[in-house]
Amino acid sequence: MKNRGLLRLVVCALLVVSPTLAEQPPAHSQREFKVGVLASLTGSWNSLGKNTVAALRIANDQLNAVAKAERGGYRFQLFVRDTQLDPVQALAGIQDLAKRGVQIVIGPQSSAEVAMIKPYADAHNILVISQGSTASSLAIPGDNIFRFCPNDMREADAIVALMKYDGIQSIVQLWRNDAGNNGLQDSVKTAFEKLGGTVIYGYQYQPTTTDFSVATTAVASQVQSLLMAGAEPSSVAVYLAAFDEVVGVFRSAMSSTTLSSTRWYGSDGVALSAALTGDADGAAFATSADYPNPTFGLPDALQTLWQPTANAILARTGIAADAFALSAYDALFVVERALRTVGNLKDFAAFKTAFLNTANSYSGVTGSTSLDPAGDRLSADFDFWAVRLVNGSYAWGRIGTYVNGAITIF
Repeated sequence: MKNRGLLRLVVCALLVVSPTLAEQPPAHSQREFKVGVLASLTGSWNSLGKNTVAALRIANDQLNAVAKAERGGYRFQLFVRDTQLDPVQALAGIQDLAKRGVQIVIGPQSSAEVAMIKPYADAHNILVISQGSTASSLAIPGDNIFRFCPNDMREADAIVALMKYDGIQSIVQLWRNDAGNNGLQDSVKTAFEKLGGTVIYGYQYQPTTTDFSVATTAVASQVQSLLMAGAEPSSVAVYLAAFDEVVGVFRSAMSSTTLSSTRWYGSDGVALSAALTGDADGAAFATSADYPNPTFGLPDALQTLWQPTANAILARTGIAADAFALSAYDALFVVERALRTVGNLKDFAAFKTAFLNTANSYSGVTGSTSLDPAGDRLSADFDFWAVRLVNGSYAWGRIGTYVNGAITIF
């Protein structure tokens, strides 16, 4: 009797973390499924990669505990591959996973990686769930790519709304040449011009760039041209779409008086970057430039649900978890519920339909996972994060929100 009571307590505790896990599989069901994970663990943007793996391991432990408690259920083996944020590595990773019989992949996190693996996933019946890809060019109905985050057009609306709130009338763009950041650059340009703002082309740098002096010199010259043409300094800003190489960008920009006195705005690829807060010079520049970065937001109303998981991720990685990582956590629960519907992966089309239907009806720690017709997340709320000096150390702080089209600054 004591053991039964303890078992009920374990299951109830797990269901508090994932309240929508209510259906029970047949008592005789004992199935184990392989799930591949493509994440940047040693390359740029590895803060999200590390948190994604931690989130999935936490979700997997909980689901496996429930399956054990039910003496059946659906169990998962996670096969993690480090992509280093490199599209070629991502392709090699999914090819290796396919050889091992994997048909479900969570990640990769960048749009360049997703673009590279998409043809292979479509051709080999592999369902891909990206937690971080935002390029609107990848919003293609009917393919095998699903994205549990909003695409770049929604992020552009958020950061442009903040720029307008701050009185910015002209921006000079600086961005990394890859699918995701190209998409952000284009979407921000469209959204900003739609609201009557002026967009200067700026500079596009290659992913392999390590010396940013040419880029920052070009951007500084274009900012200076706006000022010489009569623009108020407080109305001009630089928009930067980047990843962890932001450290190199800022180290180069800090030598420019013009760029050091200009406001900067960022993107989801840098929000909560440990690389930036870990570099004193880069962090100091980010603080002086204000430099808010939008990222897919976590609902305040659901904090009692997502906070325990976020705390557990932080305990494992030392990195604050964001909605991108927590959406990977939710993704594994959606996969599990879809498998409860079809029972196995023998009919891939049936599983894909079950996954889509489950995603559209599921509400997890990040809220509703409903998808639009292209398979991208419908939720479009964002948090703004900026680097601040706190008790002598640089840290990310949540400075505002974009909810239902409205800006709130804390």
